[in-house]
Parts: sequence; C-alpha cells; structure tokens
Amino acid sequence: MLRRPIDPALHPEVPGPGRPAPPGYEFAGFRRFELVLRQLGGIASRRELLAATDGDETSFWFALHYGYLDRVRTGWYAAATVPPDARAAWAAGGPLACVSALVHHGVLDPADHQIDGTLHIALGRGGHRFMTDRPVVAHWGDEDRASGTRIAVSLETALRQARWCASAHQ
Repeated sequence: MLRRPIDPALHPEVPGPGRPAPPGYEFAGFRRFELVLRQLGGIASRRELLAATDGDETSFWFALHYGYLDRVRTGWYAAATVPPDARAAWAAGGPLACVSALVHHGVLDPADHQIDGTLHIALGRGGHRFMTDRPVVAHWGDEDRASGTRIAVSLETALRQARWCASAHQ
C-alpha cells in the first residue's frame, strides 16, 4: 500500500528536493521515512534510512508494516514518487539504463519504447540480477552505474549504451 506523495504546494514546510529541513525541524511519525527517501534521491537502503532517522528500529518496522515504506527489494526502499519502471529496475538489480533511461530522461516517447517490454538496467561489477516478471538486459560497469542517480544512469551514459545496444542487436 502506497501513500500519495506529499504536495509541496500544500505543505511548503515539509523538506524535500530543494527544500532542506529548517534548523530544529523534527520529522513527525512514520511520514519521516518518505521525507528522508526523497532527500536521498528516491531510493535508499535500510541502513541509510535508519542512519538518517536516529536508528529507530521500532518506527522503521511499524512504518514498513503499515505501508509507509515501500520495499522494492530486500533491504531497499523507494519513495512514493519513484516511477514504476525505476522501481522495477531497482527490483531487478539497479537503476534504469540504455533506452529505459532515455525514456525516463524524456528523450524517447514511452509509446515508442514498447519494444517487447524489456527493461534495461545498470549493474556494477559485483552486482546481482534478481528475478523479475519482465525481460531484463543488464548493462555492466561500475562507471555507468555511478554516472547518474539511483533512479537512472546519466543521459550521456544512456545514449552511449543505446548506441552499443542497437549495434549489438542488429
């Protein structure tokens, strides 16, 4: 169960991208995990969430149990604002890559990217690909994976990967 994202127009006091927490601001209740996830770029590990919320294991467990945290794979959680393809990519092992990242960056139209529903992800050398219900193409490389955010590789990396991928599949 996902909660709707916090609308900054309705709640300008809530920290988020470009809106740091004011001095003395205290996160309230389970919602603090969503706020921390957003500050960490949308996807974070359990360890990062606990470190950012003073290691409150009990609140973490309750937030997970009552649907305030969305687990995308073991030990990793996503903010409500993370797009479905990015969630699927992270569940498969890493951020969006290649043509999937180009769709995320707005370079390709999602309607044009209906190429058999394949998800392209970036994995580092020590990465693992997890089983998913979609076909996945893994693009291996530590530099590629670190080039962007946890949501998607950088635009430059995605363009390079797409050129390589297109030539490899012809």
